[in-house]
Amino acid sequence: MELIGNIDTIVQTNIAQKAAEKAGRALPHMIYTGAAGCGKTSMARYLSRMTGYELISVACDALKCRLDVALLAKKFSRKGYDRDHGNILNSKLIQPTLVFIDEIHNLSLAAQEHLGILMEEWSLSVTPREARLLKARVGKDTLYWVPQFTLIGATTNDGKLSKPFRDRFKMRFVFTPYSLEESVQIVFLHAKRLKVEIDEEGALEIAKRGRGVPRVLVSLLERCRDSAIAINQESITKELALVAFFKLKIDPSGLTESDVTLLRTLHKIGDPVGLDNLATILNESPKVLSETIEPYLIQRGLMLRASKGRSITEEGCKYLAERGYIEKESGYDRVTISKDFDRGF
Repeated sequence: MELIGNIDTIVQTNIAQKAAEKAGRALPHMIYTGAAGCGKTSMARYLSRMTGYELISVACDALKCRLDVALLAKKFSRKGYDRDHGNILNSKLIQPTLVFIDEIHNLSLAAQEHLGILMEEWSLSVTPREARLLKARVGKDTLYWVPQFTLIGATTNDGKLSKPFRDRFKMRFVFTPYSLEESVQIVFLHAKRLKVEIDEEGALEIAKRGRGVPRVLVSLLERCRDSAIAINQESITKELALVAFFKLKIDPSGLTESDVTLLRTLHKIGDPVGLDNLATILNESPKVLSETIEPYLIQRGLMLRASKGRSITEEGCKYLAERGYIEKESGYDRVTISKDFDRGF
């Protein structure tokens, strides 16, 4: 499995893995935070492949109470352990299970509490009824033991996790958008997997619009592939990519029609606008605006989100004018909104 970018994360993980193997214990629990689609899930799969340990993916809504957490632990590898008492018989045989939870910030507080105890104590206090359901042998203190494991939590905002739970993750890695060069590599890699012919200029056009996010890059590659198939063209070239993106209304910087409409609206209004009002004006849901459209525009420095509301930045005004989305009259404070999105190409 080829992995592009995140070299520091790979290096630190490799060091931690070697240390864990020599000490006969599981890797430290890890939190992967950063923008959606930037390789967090791929890194977890890479770690599983590198170590040979089983990777279990769990949805947040599958862990609602203590019994759910205990049932999850029942799936963990018990190789090298005394199955009745949880003592390690042979540290060289243990294969700590990797548990991956995406969007872990959506985990309930109860699940965070129980899972947090399990992460440090390798045991969980259960009721007699729960012990029967688990078909587990427990002592008088009703402690249900579990083998060591490594929890990998992926999130776009680890600040939403409770502090006690967050503190149990000893390794924290931040995933950021990929560089243009890395994005081109990702396009070529996935083109090979999809058995799609593409030249360097075609790959570059996709990379420029991919926002440095593999998920977006693959989606754009697939759209270009479909365009090539539709006109019976064997390879994705620069010319084909430009036509495809023109029809999709994705400009050279990766902004979509929705992105541009948002910026133009903020520019036209001038004053800060609240989320609900902006959603009504644009006929979009507040959640789509705040979680899907706005983050990239804010990262690019094209708009601001503050207590008073949303507003366009000077850089945002400059972007609209230079791309031809607005007609410049005198500076960027007096402009007429262009009617045609396609002028930005």
